[in-house]
Amino acid sequence: MAAVGRTIIIVLVVVLGLGAALYFLGPKTASRSQSLEIERPAATVLARLSSTPVGATVVEGVTIAEAPTTEGDTVTAPVAFADGGTGRVTYTVTADGEGSNVNVKLEQDLGPNPMNRFAAITGGDVAPLIAGAASAAEADLNALPNATFAGLQYSVVDLTARPFFYVENCSDTSVDSITSIISQAVVAIPPVMQASRLSVNGPLMAVEPRVVSNQYCYQVGYPYSGRQPRALLIGKTGETPAGQALRVVYTGEEANVIGQVYDPMDALLGAAHLDNPATREDDWVTYEVYNDDATQSGGSRNREIYYVVPQGVDIAALAAIAPASAAEPVPANAPAAPATTEAPATTTPAPATTTP
Repeated sequence: MAAVGRTIIIVLVVVLGLGAALYFLGPKTASRSQSLEIERPAATVLARLSSTPVGATVVEGVTIAEAPTTEGDTVTAPVAFADGGTGRVTYTVTADGEGSNVNVKLEQDLGPNPMNRFAAITGGDVAPLIAGAASAAEADLNALPNATFAGLQYSVVDLTARPFFYVENCSDTSVDSITSIISQAVVAIPPVMQASRLSVNGPLMAVEPRVVSNQYCYQVGYPYSGRQPRALLIGKTGETPAGQALRVVYTGEEANVIGQVYDPMDALLGAAHLDNPATREDDWVTYEVYNDDATQSGGSRNREIYYVVPQGVDIAALAAIAPASAAEPVPANAPAAPATTEAPATTTPAPATTTP
């Protein structure tokens, strides 16, 4: 009988010893990972992940608790679980041709509960969450423009509102449609302004306040001087946008402006979480200033393109991704504005930053 008792005691000691070893030497976190193929440039993807804001949802029940840190190609952010637990989400980004590969790893700290530590062998509570976390990351990253902002040069400027005469129109995104509207504006608008005793006071501008049904809707016109008309049969008066803006100097044809300016800028804003990349409907108000002959074949070659900073938006996140450069001068060969019977036009625009 005594031998049986000793055997039981030995077994208990062994079991307790193994349990203690598993507790102290076993995993202190439960983790699972999943790899994704993302059809977006690695630099854009890495920037988007590294600027994830505090409070963002990783997957239902898991949110970013502190700002991410980035080392090389790896982004790590502390997370909070709905049950009060803590952990981390880690994204490792590697280039894969023109796209990228992203490994998503979700971890949860297990705490002192032995059962949780034993469950870590099979992934614990994070096992059913990793698929959702990976799916959310994939949808978010593939919504980015398929473009890189590498080489994009922009400056931050503060602009003053000016009196603005304009007409409204919408067009599709084809080059012929856009250049046709601008060419008509050069011919048609100055005579209407002259009839209202308004002097053209700067180059032609096209403000794009909104996108409707995949059409760009413009306010096309000229800054002006003169007394504001009481009533207009054709056209409207308002002000050029005013405030803070991101300015890009572009030299090239209409056919290339989206690929060289708008897509890279949208990729930068999306990477900084300053714009929803999934839709153009909520894009920042943009406008162009045409500093040369906008009616020439292929459209204006010398332009200034402005992204109006929405009120209340802090653009400091851009500096960590792609710092602004010094403001470039107005492109050369800017002609005088169309002649009128009033005061002569100036050759340099001074646009600004809120919707007219």
